[in-house]
Amino acid sequence: MAEQVGEFSTSIESVRRALIHLRLSFSIVLTPLFIWGIYLAHPLQIAWAHVLLAYGIIHILLYGGMNAFNSFYDRDEGPIGALLEPPPTDHTVLFTALLCKAAALIGALLLDLRFGLLVAAAIALSIAYSHPRWRWKERPIYAAVCIFVGQGILGVLWGWVAASWPGAPMAWPIWPAGLVNTIGLLGAACWTLGFYPLTGVYQIDTDSRRGIRTLAVALGVPGCFLFAAAIAPLGGVGVWAVLFAHGAYAAMVLSGLYMLGAAYYTLRWYQRFATLTTRGNQRALMRLANMNGIAFTILFLALVLLSPT
Repeated sequence: MAEQVGEFSTSIESVRRALIHLRLSFSIVLTPLFIWGIYLAHPLQIAWAHVLLAYGIIHILLYGGMNAFNSFYDRDEGPIGALLEPPPTDHTVLFTALLCKAAALIGALLLDLRFGLLVAAAIALSIAYSHPRWRWKERPIYAAVCIFVGQGILGVLWGWVAASWPGAPMAWPIWPAGLVNTIGLLGAACWTLGFYPLTGVYQIDTDSRRGIRTLAVALGVPGCFLFAAAIAPLGGVGVWAVLFAHGAYAAMVLSGLYMLGAAYYTLRWYQRFATLTTRGNQRALMRLANMNGIAFTILFLALVLLSPT
């Protein structure tokens, strides 16, 4: 009996660790992309129940599965995104990751064929990014493509497709019409890509010792911050192009002021980087990521709710 209780406790602990590795709190960081896609769908009539279902599929099942899948193959022992002390991984983490991905794909296909195809594309990129067979995470250019497409472009398209749901699969195109919308979509992807190296900048020493060559390792600490300074502002240009076309001048001012503040914060972080511990730098990253997520979620949601339909 004691042995059975011990096995049960071990199983419960494995499930608890797997749920932690879903890193669901990190979803807030990517939420603005989804809402930006909704804004690009205006002035279409939005089916909010459909949108909320789509959001849950992406931000709970898909992102959770992708995070756990990456954790299983990374085997990190130090701080990672959203986790200061990641618990050990076992095959329960992998099983949970695969279960979440499968549920996301099935749910997405049932919701809308276009939506399901986009989710399938993200799952394929996630496998190529993390699995040892391909391990694009350790091939800097491929990793950048994965983030630009898999998190940036698809992150916006999921919101756009969900908001433009016509009730009949394939009745609408899979990409927003118009040059301005395309600039806005690609701009959001640039914002995501620009900050990507910073998510691994505090792991450069550890990854280098393990022989892991991520984009952050390839760029080095100064290069990661320069990359962010060069690429992320393109996101602001893309967002402003759409806001200007819609006459949302107040939003342009607010977003501009926020981006100046975020730039100052990032500069101060860079200046203190060498004096901070690994955990200190991870905390600095997460503060920046969470500020970005919260600020742009509020701004874009306000734009969606206040815009005429």
